[in-house]
Amino acid sequence: MRGGGTEVGTKVIGLLGGIGSGKSFVAGIFAELGSKVIDADAICTELHATPETRAAVRKRWGDVAFGKDGELDRVKLANIVFSDPAELDELDRIMHPKVTARIRAEVREYRRSGTPALCAIDAPLLLETGLVDLCDATAFVECEPSVRCRRLRDNRGWGPDEIQRREARQEPLDRKREAADFVIANHGDREAARKNIEQIVSHLVPNGE
Repeated sequence: MRGGGTEVGTKVIGLLGGIGSGKSFVAGIFAELGSKVIDADAICTELHATPETRAAVRKRWGDVAFGKDGELDRVKLANIVFSDPAELDELDRIMHPKVTARIRAEVREYRRSGTPALCAIDAPLLLETGLVDLCDATAFVECEPSVRCRRLRDNRGWGPDEIQRREARQEPLDRKREAADFVIANHGDREAARKNIEQIVSHLVPNGE
């Protein structure tokens, strides 16, 4: 563990894992157990609605990335950028600095407040963007490939090629697992996953302090 806490009593844990492994599900359990959760996807959704982001996207891709209501359409935008690495690089240049700055600001505020005792960061590019430096510990959400593929097929309609395209932009799973202080098995047994997370919380926040 990194021991990066700057305030007594505060701990930050970062969640690592492959697409479809269930990091958001795990983050939800941390929240149920009283942890603060910083959700990168929720932050992206907020930022996509800002005039600054909308203007940058429209300048790069025009009206094709927007719906009939004039709002930014994340599905249309994803279809554009994940079909061409150069286009995805452009979106990363627009979004990543804003998202990482927001997460860093939220962690700073959390450290200052001192409550709750634990904060979980749910961000897909924790290692790639350097956000891991904010964490006192990391947990890898482990899930069998067949289960991940089934979830992504059922919930998002993604086939193997789409999954491969998206994971190519992230650190390999073995690298994420090696970087983790804890492993959370999330193959489908909710109660087992919850008990696993309870043990991690108890380790990071002894006696519920």
